[in-house]
Amino acid sequence: MALTDLKIKNAKAGGKPYRRLSDGGGLYIEVRPSGRKTWFLAYRRDGKQMKVRGGPYSEMSLADARFWREKVKAEIRAGNYPTSDKPDKDKPSFETIAREWFELQQSKWTKRYADIVIGRLENDPFPLFGDRPIDEVSHEEILSLIERMEQREVYDLLRRTLRYVSRVMRYAIATKRASYNPVPDVNDALKPKPKTQHYRQLSLSDLPDFYAKLRKSNHSETVKLALQWTILTWARTSETRFFRPEEIEGRDTDELLWRVPADRMKMGREHLVPLPRQAGPLLDRIETLAQKMGSQWQFAQVRNALKPIDENVMLYCLYDLGYLGKATVHGFRGMASTLANEQVDANDMRVFHEDWIERQLAHVEENKIRGAYNAAEYLGPRRKMMQWWADFLEEQQGFSELL
Repeated sequence: MALTDLKIKNAKAGGKPYRRLSDGGGLYIEVRPSGRKTWFLAYRRDGKQMKVRGGPYSEMSLADARFWREKVKAEIRAGNYPTSDKPDKDKPSFETIAREWFELQQSKWTKRYADIVIGRLENDPFPLFGDRPIDEVSHEEILSLIERMEQREVYDLLRRTLRYVSRVMRYAIATKRASYNPVPDVNDALKPKPKTQHYRQLSLSDLPDFYAKLRKSNHSETVKLALQWTILTWARTSETRFFRPEEIEGRDTDELLWRVPADRMKMGREHLVPLPRQAGPLLDRIETLAQKMGSQWQFAQVRNALKPIDENVMLYCLYDLGYLGKATVHGFRGMASTLANEQVDANDMRVFHEDWIERQLAHVEENKIRGAYNAAEYLGPRRKMMQWWADFLEEQQGFSELL
């Protein structure tokens, strides 16, 4: 049945990445989830199914498309085939090239990070233009991606996703499957990022009350110890959860060290945590409890010692203590970083260099030259900084009682 302008204007994509509406004679229009509508003409050459792309419906009306169809078909009958088109199977799609790029890159990443990357591509770019020939991905597709994600207000995620799309396009260009990367040209279309909302954290004056509540709470000893360890070491939740006894070094020395394996770190780099003297008695309690439970983990589930504590159990503990909306586990890292950055000596000079603080937080340097460091870099200064932090915590009423 022939198309009408009303039917085209009201057409929406179905459950698939796109929907095709035929006008007959090989002419059809593709309707994408973004709302983009593009004309195509299908024909056969030497027994092979071919297609040639027309223009977007916004620029080529139904009448224009039908005129274009007859013009192209007349050229084909005269033996003048469209030179820009190839059989569908010979034109790799964006998704095909993206997965090829991913396979080459993922050996450099941790499994967790690799899952994040492919997940972000599968969530938004693939449904919008994954089946699009890589050399036909245009501004229009990228703008539809921006619109789709900005509607969800995921601005940081959008920028990361665009970086992955751009890297796929650059790879396609390098391997001669595309000639143009449309991503850089749409940066001006991005809405400004909203002001960053930092993780909620306690004020310094709240610490004594926090420790008093933690000491009296009905939460398991494992959860209490996990929170103390996380706060003392500036660790991320994932680093604490999967903490194993063999990661501790220097037990009989004054240079106790926690060596966090690369596969547990965000960017796949081993992280060394110099431990202060207060970590010794805390570690003794942690290991005694773990051995009693017969667990391979320093912080095991009470009901199932074969598994580490759940991802959110420390956060739920904070909620139960009355800090819902007031503090997060990650917020203690922010507290430590802020306080360390603010320390100055008698000459108003910084006590702790920003690079030491960033290393201790296991943040990744954007500058590749500065980022190419050995895991032990600044270990001496960081040990002094962590001892200062532990001494500060010990001064807070209630912390030493927990040890």
